[in-house]
Amino acid sequence: MPSIPSIEYSLLEKGDLKTVNFLENYLNDVGFFVIKNHPLPKSTIKDVFDYSKELFDLKLEHKLKYKVPNCNGAVGYTPYGIETAMNEKVADQKEFWHQGSNSNPDLLPNVYPDEMNDPYKIDDLFLQFEDIAKSVLACFKSFNISYNAELSDIANNGNSTLRLIHYPQTESNNEHRARAHSDVNLITLLVGGNESGLEAQNRNGEWVDCSCNENEIICNVGDMLEIVSNGQLKSTIHRVVSKGNSDRSRYSIPFFLHPRPEVILDPQTNLTADDFLTQRLKDINLK
Repeated sequence: MPSIPSIEYSLLEKGDLKTVNFLENYLNDVGFFVIKNHPLPKSTIKDVFDYSKELFDLKLEHKLKYKVPNCNGAVGYTPYGIETAMNEKVADQKEFWHQGSNSNPDLLPNVYPDEMNDPYKIDDLFLQFEDIAKSVLACFKSFNISYNAELSDIANNGNSTLRLIHYPQTESNNEHRARAHSDVNLITLLVGGNESGLEAQNRNGEWVDCSCNENEIICNVGDMLEIVSNGQLKSTIHRVVSKGNSDRSRYSIPFFLHPRPEVILDPQTNLTADDFLTQRLKDINLK
């Protein structure tokens, strides 16, 4: 099975011409790559993985206290059997926790579980992820993208989300933990999971392995960035499968970089980020 390339973070940050040219061509086929030697501390990653395991080990009645009504899963806890990939009938085998931005007072406020020690630590990870994601987005502005706004500005005070995910042990006859889907947002960052299983589909329909070590970050293009780039950057279908590890839980921590809700993604139709996200939430059974 083919794999995705690794890119030095420092080259992304300074907009290295060779790196920019490579990504501009590669991301037209598979919208995934690995970022290595990034500034996210190993200790921070470990702390949040430990926090995530402790959080999902809480009894269900405690977790359900943080299922926020009428918010479409934007913040707090979402239990198993809710989120369903587009055009799928079977819900993904996962529970998750959403943490949003604290910088925009117009967004829903975060909730913090009383049962956890130092629940604010994930806010620190959110901010560090946000900085890295904005650096990647700024690198993409070097591409020949015709868009009527500054690409690196549209995510300032955006509706971004940090997601803690727990995939439980699975039945041996069900290989899918998250069924094939694309991400709705601009850019997704994912620290290396504690178990393998992430795969992306290239334009030939082949599944590409997207594993990386725990000290690397996987980056992928989302649907909103494909729209903004007029199809130049490809949002890629991906999935999470069990690879001989169905008897173990899998934990994952993706960060979804979103624009501000009022940002116009497509000037020809006046499609806003909020309109696009609202429709997707309906499509995946969160609204």
